[in-house]
Amino acid sequence: MYEGPIIDTHHHLWEVKNYPWLLAPETPKIFGNSYEMLRNDYLIDDLLTDFGKNNVVSSVHVQAHYDPSNPVGETEWLQSVADQHGFPHAIAGYADLTDPEVEKLISAHCAFDNFRAIRHVVYWQADHPSRQVVDRPDFCLSKEYRRGVSTLGDYGVSLELQGFSNQFSYFSELIGDNPGVSFCLVHAGLLTDDDEKVFNEWHKALTNLVEHKNIFVKCSGVNLFSKENKLRNQSDISRQYNTLIDLFGSSRCFFGSNFPVEKLKTGYDFLIDTCKKTLEFRPESDQKNFFYNTAKRFYRL
Repeated sequence: MYEGPIIDTHHHLWEVKNYPWLLAPETPKIFGNSYEMLRNDYLIDDLLTDFGKNNVVSSVHVQAHYDPSNPVGETEWLQSVADQHGFPHAIAGYADLTDPEVEKLISAHCAFDNFRAIRHVVYWQADHPSRQVVDRPDFCLSKEYRRGVSTLGDYGVSLELQGFSNQFSYFSELIGDNPGVSFCLVHAGLLTDDDEKVFNEWHKALTNLVEHKNIFVKCSGVNLFSKENKLRNQSDISRQYNTLIDLFGSSRCFFGSNFPVEKLKTGYDFLIDTCKKTLEFRPESDQKNFFYNTAKRFYRL
């Protein structure tokens, strides 16, 4: 199995006092209804302890719904952490891309050396209120959102694009209209179930995206939709991740942990072992791309 360096492209840090959703009473979330373990500070020393001896040499922090009145505050804090500890090496912050003043916010984020990307979540799936953070599935094609995305291209900032398979045709239009922007499909395309019907619909929807060379896939959140806090079967994870690599190539797919959210289900050592087993029969070059090379290039590390 792969023994080289690893870049973790999706983790969070937080001081609970700055994250309103962690202070509020628990409500259903995309990852489950019970998350008491997350309602504590998760700082750089905690992350590095979880990394353990897995040869994680670089990392990317993805916005975690910081105080909405000051989204740049999260980037400023993370940059201070990086300046002191080295990690995280890249930062994906938040901006409301529909805000008429979004360019000012993007410019403010870009004042920090490690800033690389924006995540403005747009997922929407019918009949699941906890999976609806916008008011319609094609929200990404609104005039306001499109304007914000085009602004990212002006600043060389990528977009962490998070949505369900029923939205991939809309994503395809957005991506195709913005060839100068690099996009990342977060959490491996949010496969919600491993049964054949759901998997086949997800697989078919992905074909809308493959032709766009500016879309990459972040293979993170492996147990995001596992049922009753049980882990997914190794065979199901292998099918999902290898399908993505077969479609997009290892030069457009890379690893992310989603810690500490993934920690609700499993430990870091087990997660890394699972992902290594998933790719162990692929060429060494694919494994090195997945765990290191592709992320290094995408996030300019």
